[in-house]
Amino acid sequence: MEAAQRFLHSQGASVIDSIVVTRELLGAGQGCLGTAKQIVLTSAARTIELREYQRLIEGNEEA
Repeated sequence: MEAAQRFLHSQGASVIDSIVVTRELLGAGQGCLGTAKQIVLTSAARTIELREYQRLIEGNEEA
């Protein structure tokens, strides 16, 4: 799955698009959306996006 994430990132796929594609690769069954989100956001190819996501979540918790 990491190779798929590197490919999606190299093609300029957004995080949301990558989550959708990953969900489909997982079979789009129940619970796959959360799993796909975790795979995309923890991918080594998405370290910058992960940091921004964590900063956003922390900001919402403080508000």
